[in-house]
Amino acid sequence: MTARKADLFSSALMLSVSVLMAGALGACRVSGPAKAAHAGSAKKTASASPYETTNQIPSDLFKTMPIYPGSKVVHVRKPKGGMREIVFELNGAPALDKLVSFYKDGLKKNNFIITSSLMLRVRNTWSCDFHKQGRPGNIALYPTGKDKSKMTIDLIYEIPSKSEQAFLAPVEKFDVIGPGRPGTVAQTAPNENEKVKRN
Repeated sequence: MTARKADLFSSALMLSVSVLMAGALGACRVSGPAKAAHAGSAKKTASASPYETTNQIPSDLFKTMPIYPGSKVVHVRKPKGGMREIVFELNGAPALDKLVSFYKDGLKKNNFIITSSLMLRVRNTWSCDFHKQGRPGNIALYPTGKDKSKMTIDLIYEIPSKSEQAFLAPVEKFDVIGPGRPGTVAQTAPNENEKVKRN
């Protein structure tokens, strides 16, 4: 009788161990694809990094912002603290003075107000702070690496806030021009009710 109980106990023990082993193997198989799926989502996150390279100029950039011809967008960084950064690269760049003149003249022509600028000829760099309609910005020109024929144009500017638009007075546009010369009172035709009363 005890031998039978021992056999039953050992067979039950073997059965439970085999069930546990099968469950553990199943869990190992599931964790493999789950890890792979997690790795795939990490790749998506990495590709959506704020530092990824793009060639799209954002629509929130000043419409009249001067951009030197031939400048190529290296990357656009996502907004950080209400500011956005666009990095351009210019191959075969002209002399620094020519670039500085282009940006100074372009900013003044398009009603940007330059608040400060700094040129370091030893390093072949120039930077400029500006603002337009209360939105500040900064341009920095500096050589790209060791190649002096390439220049980096680093532009940082404030993104317009949607809440600011709520405080602006609505713009009224009138397209009706009254009859007669300015300063005279217009004659109006009597309305239908007045005509009935007179008759």
